[in-house]
Amino acid sequence: MSDTYPIWLKGTAILIGLVLIVVVFLYGKFILMPLAFAALIAMLLEPISAWLQKYKVNRVVAIITSMVLMTIVLGGILSLLSIQLVQFADRLPEANTKLQSLSNDVIQFFETTFNLAPERQVQFLERGLETGINKSGEYISSILGTTTSVFTTVGLLPFFVFFMMYYKKMYRTFLHRSVEGQNDAIDSVMDSIQSVTQNYIVGMITVISILAMLNAIGLWIVGIEHVLFFATFAAILAVIPYIGIIIGSLPAIIFALLFTDSLLNPVGVIAVFAVVQFLEGNFITPNIIGSKVSINPFMALVALVIGGQLWGIAGMILFVPFLGILKCVFDQVDGLKPYGYLLGNRMAYEVADSPEDDT
Repeated sequence: MSDTYPIWLKGTAILIGLVLIVVVFLYGKFILMPLAFAALIAMLLEPISAWLQKYKVNRVVAIITSMVLMTIVLGGILSLLSIQLVQFADRLPEANTKLQSLSNDVIQFFETTFNLAPERQVQFLERGLETGINKSGEYISSILGTTTSVFTTVGLLPFFVFFMMYYKKMYRTFLHRSVEGQNDAIDSVMDSIQSVTQNYIVGMITVISILAMLNAIGLWIVGIEHVLFFATFAAILAVIPYIGIIIGSLPAIIFALLFTDSLLNPVGVIAVFAVVQFLEGNFITPNIIGSKVSINPFMALVALVIGGQLWGIAGMILFVPFLGILKCVFDQVDGLKPYGYLLGNRMAYEVADSPEDDT
């Protein structure tokens, strides 16, 4: 039946559908964002809950136990990072002294090189500060609103996770009753979605752990203090594809510039993160995550940009696994398989393609 419609009509319908999806994601993020995080966490904890239930543990107890275990692990990691952060904060007065010395050196450099008097430099700086202060009012209100939203989301997240895990079978039954005669297809799609999502999350946790270890070893060799904080911070930001590890390396580089007397230390820090990023992009992530969530890198980059525009940092984290879930759905529906092929990684299909297909 779809072939009887002209291509311009189908194209218009697709375009309208995409616009509606963007509108829903943009204006519905207040509820869709926490639900998305809760769904990912629920799928991650489901194997633990299922394992406990296999040993005759009550379902409610199994769900709560899996959530408590995750909370303990996250709490331990955050405690270690907090200790390092407090130690780092104790050195802020020293950083202030270093910055004053550095600013004097910069003023002298501009005075000598460009014949720009210190008074003129101060005027330019004051103008810049005035502009920054004027803009800061807008940012503060935005940050306060975001902070309130974050605390609200974190407070509701455990309840979302619990009920998603508790009513999991009900959702599947609802789909069976909504689309009669397609039970096997529905089960296949839902199992694929859960498998892909679990593999992505487990793979990302593995990547973060490996990157944290490599960062820590490299920074320890260079001789940077607070290794655990800098290494873990950069590794966690690696969940944002392509640019996360670059942003995550900046605190360590700035620390090395401020608190070391030799330029070799910041150069060494840059070299460490450059090597780790090379290994992450070419070996670690492709072999750990790429084999489990076979997403076209170009489409992943598009999802990254769209997610950042719609949901900010949360979107940059969530939209890549969303793309993997979408690919799973497309691969299971005959009419949408071409779109699943477009989203997938070409290398994943070369094994199935004949040599004639590549010519």
